[in-house]
Amino acid sequence: MTEKLYYKNAYKTKFRATVLSCEKGKDDEYHIILDKTLFYPEGGGQPGDKGILGGAAVFDVHEKNGEIIHYTHGPLAVGVEMAGEIDWAHRFDLMQNHSGEHIISGIICKKYGCDNVGFHMGRESITIDFNTQIPEEDLSWLEEEANVAIWENIPIEIFFPEKEELEELEYRSKKELTGEVRIVKAGEYDCCACCGTHVRLAGEIGMIKVVGAQNYKGGTRLELLCGKRAFAYFQKIHSGAKAVGKALSVQEEKIDRGVQKLLDERDHYMQELKKWKWEAFLYRIDKLPKDTENVLIIEEGLNGKDLTALADLAAEKTDGRAMVGTPLETGIQFVLVSRKKDAKALAEALKKSFDCKGGGKEGSIQGKLNGDKMEIIHFFEEKGFVVAK
Repeated sequence: MTEKLYYKNAYKTKFRATVLSCEKGKDDEYHIILDKTLFYPEGGGQPGDKGILGGAAVFDVHEKNGEIIHYTHGPLAVGVEMAGEIDWAHRFDLMQNHSGEHIISGIICKKYGCDNVGFHMGRESITIDFNTQIPEEDLSWLEEEANVAIWENIPIEIFFPEKEELEELEYRSKKELTGEVRIVKAGEYDCCACCGTHVRLAGEIGMIKVVGAQNYKGGTRLELLCGKRAFAYFQKIHSGAKAVGKALSVQEEKIDRGVQKLLDERDHYMQELKKWKWEAFLYRIDKLPKDTENVLIIEEGLNGKDLTALADLAAEKTDGRAMVGTPLETGIQFVLVSRKKDAKALAEALKKSFDCKGGGKEGSIQGKLNGDKMEIIHFFEEKGFVVAK
C-alpha cells in the first residue's frame, strides 16, 4: 500500500518516491502508483492534489484499494525514484476551505442538533448540506461565530484515538467507523472524523463567508467561501460597490439608498410612460374610420401587457376584431381579440400561412407569427382589416 506522507505533514510540498507501476489510460493519460506520496487523493468531499511528478503534470489523484493513483499526461519509468512536488497554492486553498467547513459545521450541528449530511468542495465554492432548516436571520450570527474562531486563532489538531478513547469521544461522522479513525478537532468548535488536509491554526483560514443558503431536500444547503476565495469575493463585491457608488454619486456604504432612489424614479417614469402610451393608443384608435370593424395595429416595442390592453381597447371601440402585434427579430408577437367572430378560425389560417405558434380561447388568441412584416400586413388587408396609422 502507498505510504501516505500527506498525513504526516500537510505543509510539506516536495518528496521523492519510487514508481511501482505505470499503466496506460485513455488518450495520453497514465496511471502512476508510487511507494509513498504527498499527493492527497480525492475523498471526503475534498478534491485531489495537483502538481509535478518526475517532470509529468499530475492533474488528478484517486485512491483505490489502498493504492494512490496519480493521473498524469506522460509515462514514468517503473522502478525509478522520482521527485514529486505538489501545487502548494491549490493545496493550501483546499486546507483553508476544508478547515473553515469544519468550524461552521460544528457550530451549526451543535446549535440545531442536526447533522452535516453532504459536503462538496468545488472550484468556486463549498456546499454543505444539513438535515434541518436554518433560519435566514441566523446566518449572520453563524458567520460571525465562525470568524470568532479565526480571530481566536484556535488550534486545529489531528489525532488517532485508541478504541476505548474513541468510544468515549463525542465526534461527528456520517457513518459508523471501524479500525483506525482520524479525528480533526477545532478547539471547542468541532470534533469530527475526517481524512482531509487542514491548517494548524484557524488564523490561517483568514476569513469565512456564507454566500448562499437554500432549502434542499427538507434541510438547508449552505454555500461557503473561506480563505483566499472569501477575500477574492470581498474584493469583487467591493469593486462592484465602488462602481455603483460612483455611477450614483453616493458613498459605497450608501449605495442601497441610491439604488432605492433610482428604482423609485424608474417606477415613477414607468407610470408616466404607461399613461402617455395609453393616450397614444386612444388617439390611434379614435382616428380609425367610424365603420371600421377589423383593425390591425403593428407597433415597435410593445410588451405582452401592452399588446393585450391595446387589442382589448381596439376591439371594444370597433366592436369587431383587433390584431395588435410588435416586431421581433424574426416574425411578430401578437394578440388577436374578437368581439363577434371566433378568433380561432383566423388563427387556423395564420398557422397555414405563417406557422403561427400560440393559443387561447374563442375570443382571444396570442402567440407569434413567423414571416415578413409586409407579408403579414397584406394577409390581414385581404381579410378585411384596416391598418391603423
